[in-house]
Amino acid sequence: MSDFTLHTLDSAPEHSKPLLEKSLKSFGSIPNLHAVMAASPAVLEAYQNLHQLFMQTSFNAAEKNGDLAEY
Repeated sequence: MSDFTLHTLDSAPEHSKPLLEKSLKSFGSIPNLHAVMAASPAVLEAYQNLHQLFMQTSFNAAEKNGDLAEY
């Protein structure tokens, strides 16, 4: 099993720090997935861009949040 580092603003690579700050501002904390992806700034940036594009879709709030109980 692989061990992944959960990066913080202090431990993250320099190019990931502004991306983690963006996560912190958006979510109020740094999600673990973002903390792991911070090891590769390009991966974290791509994920954040994809999330932003997804939030602009025509899906309703329940669909965007994965609340399938409404269907």
